[in-house]
Amino acid sequence: MKNKSIQKVLNNSNFKSYSGLILVIIVVSVFMSIRSENFMTPTNILNVLRQISVYGILACGMAFAMMTGGIDLTVGSTAGVCGALVTKFVVEGNMPLVPAILIGLLVGALLGLLSGIFIAKTGIPPFIMTLGMQITLRGACYLICEGKPIGNIPDSMLQLGIGSLGGIPIPIFFMLGTFVVVGIILSRTSFGRSVYAVGGNYQAAHHSGINAQRVIMYAYMISGICAALAGVILSARNASAQPTAGNAFETEAIAACAMGGVSFSGGKGAVVGIFFGALLMGIINNGMNLLYISSYWQLVVKGIIIIAAVIYSIFNSRKK
Repeated sequence: MKNKSIQKVLNNSNFKSYSGLILVIIVVSVFMSIRSENFMTPTNILNVLRQISVYGILACGMAFAMMTGGIDLTVGSTAGVCGALVTKFVVEGNMPLVPAILIGLLVGALLGLLSGIFIAKTGIPPFIMTLGMQITLRGACYLICEGKPIGNIPDSMLQLGIGSLGGIPIPIFFMLGTFVVVGIILSRTSFGRSVYAVGGNYQAAHHSGINAQRVIMYAYMISGICAALAGVILSARNASAQPTAGNAFETEAIAACAMGGVSFSGGKGAVVGIFFGALLMGIINNGMNLLYISSYWQLVVKGIIIIAAVIYSIFNSRKK
């Protein structure tokens, strides 16, 4: 009976979709365990999950944009802007933490919605629109920070980044909560089904009665909210708001989505795959740090692994 249950899981189509990614995670983990005795310790495992918390949240938002057939290059800059705003409100404006965070999330939503409106209404390519917004928001982040870090963060905000609950770092709870909410939206709501439909075939979705433009606008708005949340956690982890915070983080988010099976052409992807993609990125980063590999070589290795994972995903999709 037990063997039949295992065989049923192995034959499940969803498991097969992530089998290659899971295999890579296992192989890399085994290799790292052999090379470093500190890798598989509970402390280091929690450290890996804490490290990917920001990337994981960003990847959840990025997935919505990619599933509609677009891309959001603003997530890193949006995280920087919203993290700086919340920190400035709390530190210099003496605003309570919760209202400051809510304002930060609202700003993230509006910035994402702005990109979505231009993309949906004007037909401007998402890459060009979000690239322009990325540069603009990075400049805004420098202006908000006045070119220097904003420090002296109160303990209430600091706990969001470095605190723990029951021995588990608080950023992990934020990441897992984001994955759960996004998973419910994509799999249990009509909006989630509309995201897949618009990404799979825009014209067919439009003719079937789906407001495709509105779906795209909301997809980028959700991406902005996720980026804002990630920015707040990032500022808390760094104990300051940096003008360069979130710089190039969109690369990690895109990589996590791509390795997790989110299609660049849209219409495909799931939360489980995105989590595994983010986890693989975290294991690679952590493992190379434990082996004292040069940061330059780390970029080379990560790039090769990302390309290999995406190629595997493409060939696996064609095979199906």
